[in-house]
Amino acid sequence: MAVIAAQIRDLLNRPRGLTENTITEYITIRTAEVNKKARQSGYVGVTDNAPTTELKESAIKMLVCVDCLRVLIDTLHAVVPEKEKGTMDIRFAKQMSSFEKSAKDAMANIEEKSGTAFKVKATTTRVGGTTGAQLSGNLHSIR
Repeated sequence: MAVIAAQIRDLLNRPRGLTENTITEYITIRTAEVNKKARQSGYVGVTDNAPTTELKESAIKMLVCVDCLRVLIDTLHAVVPEKEKGTMDIRFAKQMSSFEKSAKDAMANIEEKSGTAFKVKATTTRVGGTTGAQLSGNLHSIR
């Protein structure tokens, strides 16, 4: 299942003034971002921890909701009657803070952190330093 505009409208309680094209563009932008940042199953140690499609889609939905709410807040005065502006401002601000927190949490669940863990193993052929016998022999030759 892919993220669609109707899902975003449902999450935002079907607000007035939000066009289909705006939602679709934000979905496209955020899908690319999530796919870029998500842990990939080909990395070391990620095979079992790769995010599922559902987790990625949840992150996309939350991010798109935040983007759409920003658009709504900026364009609110052109769409909402004067009497409802204050109420709508408060409602959108509350929704936005909630969706921002959810988006941050969703991205943290799928995101590849800045480093990849790997194991370095010392081999017997590459032992660093010297042994005690070599050290004492070197000291005698210096004197």
